[in-house]
Amino acid sequence: MKPLFKSALLTFAATICLASPLLAQQQRPAQRPDPAAQVQEVIDRIFNYIDGCTPVAVVDGDGKVLRDYKKIDERSSLQRGDFGINTYEWGVTYSGLLLASEVTGDAKYKKYVYDRLKLLGEIYPYVKEYYDATGYQMRLGPLEKPKWLDDCGSMTAAMIKATLADPAQSRAFRALLDNWFEFVMYEEYRLGDGILARNRPTTNSVWLDDMYMGITPIAYRGRLSQAERGDLTQKYYNEAINQVLLFKKYLWVPEKNLYRHGWIEGMAEHPDYHWARCNGWAVLTMCDVLDVVPESTQGWTEVRDLLVSLLRGIAQYQSPEGTWHQLINNTESYLETSASAMFVYGYAHAINKGWLDRTAYQDIARSGWAGVAKQVNEKGQVENTCTGTGLGWTNTFYMSRPVSVFAAHGYGPVLLAACELLKMYKTPAAPAAPGAQGAFPGMGRRRDESKPMVFLAGDSTCKNGQGTGTLGQWGWGSFFAEYLTDAVSVENDAVGGLSSRTFYEGTQWPLIRDNVRKGDIVIIQFGHNDMAPLGTGRARGTLEGTGDKPQNVVMERNGAHQDVYSYGHYVRMMVRQAKMRGAIPIVVSPTPQNNWTGEKKIRRFTDTFNAWCRQVAQEEGVTFIDFNDICAAEYENMGRTKAQRDYFADSVHTREAGARLYCEVLAKALKDQNTALAKYVK
Repeated sequence: MKPLFKSALLTFAATICLASPLLAQQQRPAQRPDPAAQVQEVIDRIFNYIDGCTPVAVVDGDGKVLRDYKKIDERSSLQRGDFGINTYEWGVTYSGLLLASEVTGDAKYKKYVYDRLKLLGEIYPYVKEYYDATGYQMRLGPLEKPKWLDDCGSMTAAMIKATLADPAQSRAFRALLDNWFEFVMYEEYRLGDGILARNRPTTNSVWLDDMYMGITPIAYRGRLSQAERGDLTQKYYNEAINQVLLFKKYLWVPEKNLYRHGWIEGMAEHPDYHWARCNGWAVLTMCDVLDVVPESTQGWTEVRDLLVSLLRGIAQYQSPEGTWHQLINNTESYLETSASAMFVYGYAHAINKGWLDRTAYQDIARSGWAGVAKQVNEKGQVENTCTGTGLGWTNTFYMSRPVSVFAAHGYGPVLLAACELLKMYKTPAAPAAPGAQGAFPGMGRRRDESKPMVFLAGDSTCKNGQGTGTLGQWGWGSFFAEYLTDAVSVENDAVGGLSSRTFYEGTQWPLIRDNVRKGDIVIIQFGHNDMAPLGTGRARGTLEGTGDKPQNVVMERNGAHQDVYSYGHYVRMMVRQAKMRGAIPIVVSPTPQNNWTGEKKIRRFTDTFNAWCRQVAQEEGVTFIDFNDICAAEYENMGRTKAQRDYFADSVHTREAGARLYCEVLAKALKDQNTALAKYVK
């Protein structure tokens, strides 16, 4: 070998050897970011910001730091920062930081809390002494004489939580804690039945905000009494449960599974606005009450069921961004951060406690957190948080409320949501079936990330039994994938025996709703079981038509009351929720029944399900396919004898030939109508 050639060859080989590790590294798939680490980073970003902008000092009337607290007078105040350290908003922030220390084990978060609570406790005796001696209106006056729950309720709850976490640390602020709790429990204004109330904006007003400001400290006082003396507990526990149920009486709107913001005595029609943050206060309150009040307490289960109903009601309004609107059910209002964070906390907390099904709701919590986390800017400020808000009389009032990074309401809820997400990530999910890694929770197919999914939502005419042809009966969904190209995947999530109502209200629709992504297609087909009784037997029937007004029905199986809506309402809700997540719904009328008049005429649902499906689809701007009419025409062309012999298995279900006929008909209709699936039809 010539020396020059040999040298070149050795150089080339060395280059390849040096490059190989780098090439291999470049070819390795990128590691997925650790979601827990991402959440932790948001917590620290917020903490670093608020730690630097909330000083721990008292100043005199000229703004000079006051170290001799004996000199406190009417002009003295807490040193000004970006946020006040004794406000109701900061009470929530303290609760969030205490939880952060508990979840992460990092003491810096609770040190922040104790440093500020100790300052308030240390100055309290001097404020009280000066106030009692002079009667002057002091800037620090609310420490001694709060005027309403906003002055002390949330802060009292935080101080009790801080005391339970470390009793020794609380000695400095215990007198202030007791003074403020006395106001919450015995001095706050109430109506005749005992509900916490206000005399603003008018006499005898009930605000949903006061659930958190009043009920949470009462519930936690029960836990504190139990820890310290082992007595005086049930009194507080009973009062907390009673208050929750009173607020339900005044402000709960069962047909929407949401709260209205306020109630005004003497009004025939109360302000019926579903402000997001007030519903968030209710979520936080019920989580706190359920945490500390023993399950054996009368009314505990009712509170838990109320929380679950509220979370179910809120879920249907989640935006594609993961967050919720200022007015929950008004998509023209802006997306608001503080309430969204409260909801995320509620879902994650209820999942961690076992009050909500993890499979059905964990993605709501995760996508909600993703939307909330985007609102925390590089400085650690929480953006798009609504400022303080009173009761309003119009949509415009709520929709025009300003947002600000200095609206303190956002910081505590985001911290709470982050901490509860960390707990959820640390709690392992139930083990998946062998070979099912990467599959949808509760569903049967792995997701191919390169393809859109087609989700089938229906009854036994779409999936009979397990979809394996038991007793010779097949649903069309078992074969539908064969009529589409490999560029899409099909997930048949139909369930035999379910109506639009029981599919929507059960676990199956949430599984679809929470797994669809932008560009997926959802085919919705129900009807056969919607004709069943409303409250007896399997209680799966729906009201006729498309209206949104429910009928309250007593369930035969347990005597419970349940609001039942129209067939069109349930279909409409599925359509809207799919659209909100970027999916493309297609409404399909039910398959024909084996119900003939003569040899050549099969009965249709022309004036019922077909018409209702068409109306909903038109109103929601989505595709409608009159499957019932088209398939009935196919049967009529072949005649009754052949149809019953070769295609129908009974009065409703089909043999394989019938199921495949439906697939052919549907595929052709999807293509003829130039639907989103047209390009995937073979």
